[in-house]
Amino acid sequence: MNVVRRACGVLHLAWVVAVVLALGPVSAGAAVSSSATTVLYDGALGTQPEAQGFVFLDLPSGAAARTWADGATLLNTLAFTNTYAGYTAQSGLVPGLDRQAGYSVQFATQLLAESHAGSDRNGDGVDDRAGFSVTVLSTDTVGIELGFWTDRVWAQAGGSPPNLFTQAEGAAFDTTSTLISYTLAISGTAYTLWANSAPLLSGPLRDYTAFTGPLDPYETPNLIFLGDNSASARASVRLAAVSVTTGPSLPVLDRRVYLPLVQR
Repeated sequence: MNVVRRACGVLHLAWVVAVVLALGPVSAGAAVSSSATTVLYDGALGTQPEAQGFVFLDLPSGAAARTWADGATLLNTLAFTNTYAGYTAQSGLVPGLDRQAGYSVQFATQLLAESHAGSDRNGDGVDDRAGFSVTVLSTDTVGIELGFWTDRVWAQAGGSPPNLFTQAEGAAFDTTSTLISYTLAISGTAYTLWANSAPLLSGPLRDYTAFTGPLDPYETPNLIFLGDNSASARASVRLAAVSVTTGPSLPVLDRRVYLPLVQR
């Protein structure tokens, strides 16, 4: 979601003098234009995601542990390095994810533990897999996959091998202390990830369609996946909520009129 706050970014360069008019304050939650939010998973309902419209994949053995407790589903693949396990939102429930119009995916997670040792794929000394990943693809299958470690969140590179699915931009961040509300906002050719309402990471969207394999979701439009999609990493993670918002919903912080500075 590059950028839920793009209005401020545009004005930052275009205007240099602000004239505050006495129009009174407006709620920070007000929106510039209409948007629509679809709740895909609500852990407070006491069920796991597959009971609310997600498809659960657990291959090859079906041995991943998952339970519901305290308002969240616990998915645990720590005991099985070669397991792929996670949740994909059913296509009929996900609205069209038009990156030109803008959209965002909100999710609340807590990464309890994660292991990725030995997953360096391109020999640069940096591991390239994560035990918990979030993949979001737009209607044209361009999107972003984010890997979550206990102390870092980072993006998977797109393009072609050997760089495909290697570690790109990232940010140091503690993903373990509590349930964290993330917002992944996508607009045009870029994304921004927010954590508890603070910007954490941003970069360009990727094309992952060069990937081939027995499990290949990267040609799937309007895809939302959360889970362990790597045979080289594993994790234990709590998932409490998932929703998607289509259309712009930029916050209006106050009523100000910005005028250009005229110089002679």
